[in-house]
Amino acid sequence: MTAPLTPGRAVMLVARREFTTQVRSKSFAIGLLVTIVIFAIYIALFSFIGSQSSSNTLGVTSSTASLEPALQAAARAQDRTLTVTQVDRATGEAQVADGDLDALFDGGPGSWTLLGKDTVDSSLQQVVSGAVQQTTLTDALAAAGQDPAAVAARGNVAVDTQEPVDPERGQRLVLAIVVAVLLFMSLVGYGSAVAQGVVEEKSSRVVELLLSTIRPVHLLTGKILGLGLVGLVQLLVLSAIGLVGSLATGILTIPNAAAGALVSAVVWYLLGFFLYASIYAAAGSLVSRQEELQSTIAPIMFPLFIPFIFAVSVLPNDPRNTLGTILSFIPLFSPTLMPARAAMGVAPLWQVLVAIVLTILAIVGVVLAAARIYRNSVLRTGSRVGLREALRSRA
Repeated sequence: MTAPLTPGRAVMLVARREFTTQVRSKSFAIGLLVTIVIFAIYIALFSFIGSQSSSNTLGVTSSTASLEPALQAAARAQDRTLTVTQVDRATGEAQVADGDLDALFDGGPGSWTLLGKDTVDSSLQQVVSGAVQQTTLTDALAAAGQDPAAVAARGNVAVDTQEPVDPERGQRLVLAIVVAVLLFMSLVGYGSAVAQGVVEEKSSRVVELLLSTIRPVHLLTGKILGLGLVGLVQLLVLSAIGLVGSLATGILTIPNAAAGALVSAVVWYLLGFFLYASIYAAAGSLVSRQEELQSTIAPIMFPLFIPFIFAVSVLPNDPRNTLGTILSFIPLFSPTLMPARAAMGVAPLWQVLVAIVLTILAIVGVVLAAARIYRNSVLRTGSRVGLREALRSRA
């Protein structure tokens, strides 16, 4: 006679089944390959866009050629690359029309003109305007017998900081954004996979056979654990490839910070996945068809979208943002925001530890509620089960 399954063995059997089924499937390998290709395309695309948006070509005529040094100085001040070509008016207009020049600079004092095809890049406008204004001011001071350099020195403003400027801030910013993107993709992708797996087993009645052998809470825990390990494998593979590639190409020169960001991403992925996967599993158990699933899990996306958008849009310009700091302690937001703040070097260790403790406490509460919903709903087919009904009803 076969001995009954212990809770630990039941959970591990389900987890092993989920893990091996997913990892051995073609969809896992194809999905991983497609993700790597998409990442490579995004990196190449952003690099290309960045190089294009930070450079301009400008034509100057004989009347404006003398301003080229001032134009180049203004471009360098804005960290832009400016290619200046001297042409006559007719040739310059033709090259602007053909797209060979971004704009043509012509005229003289009081009648300067910047000619574009249908519009002129605002950054290029600032470069030209700044150069003309500086040249005009310099000439006026010289005509009045004033030393332009001495006048400029009296107007200089020195910039200082209470804390030393972090020379690695730019790279930390890149790490923070990459960590946020990876965590967001992993939590959304594999959280949804948990919900889809629950609905698939429920609609095919496989769950009835499984629950004749093991308890619902063990089935739920094993499913979450198995799919969580699959997501972790993908996260580690993508992170390792990105880390090695970035260090090899010189994009990243701070391996210690990169390794720390990777460890932080793994810890927060595990915490975030157990938190969100439990919610996804409970949501999946409320419906009996895949067609009904999307409307059920859609509200779960919002707590993931909010910190993700905040991490990639607000924190880069204001890493010590007060709202971002507060949100990073809220368990539903912590898995994305806190590692991003830590990667940027603005989250001290005590904040990270407090957020981890709060997230663990939230996981305990969510898992208990999700297990109750799952237990009371997973065997009920037909119409969608209401959340309040699932929480109140008895197995």
